[in-house]
Amino acid sequence: MRHRLSTLLGSAALIYAAVTGPATAAEADRDFYPEHYDAYEHFAAGEGFCVTWAGTFHEVRNGGYRLVAAPGGQQPGELHINGVIDGTVELIPDDKSLPTFAGDYREKVNGVVTEFTDEGDIERIGQFRLRTTLHGTDGSSLELRLSGKVTFNANGVATVARETFTCA
Repeated sequence: MRHRLSTLLGSAALIYAAVTGPATAAEADRDFYPEHYDAYEHFAAGEGFCVTWAGTFHEVRNGGYRLVAAPGGQQPGELHINGVIDGTVELIPDDKSLPTFAGDYREKVNGVVTEFTDEGDIERIGQFRLRTTLHGTDGSSLELRLSGKVTFNANGVATVARETFTCA
């Protein structure tokens, strides 16, 4: 989940930069990029989210990102990204005697991108958060929390860079 999120934001920002021009002084340029995703990924024992057994991770995501190029930003070409994704997650064990876990989540993303390069975008600040409770078919539950933040100063030096993932 974490890798796809950063890849998506970078791709969306690059697409936005390629297809739109700069905002005029009179108005902000706003575009919405939907996300629809439904995929299964198998994981080996010890590689899954919060479980020790082998199984399949199934995720369905729907929502999108609003990209706004507003006049008067702190830097020329500044782009604001705001998004909300509603999703469902399932952890399905290979061993059918173990519980399957499932739950819904809402992921929120926001950031400011200040420069676009061939290698990707340069963020001034970006953050995301996601939390969910997965309910097991045996009555147990797993609490997942994922969040991150990155901040760069005017010289391009990261002053804050953290990502946390917890499971209980």
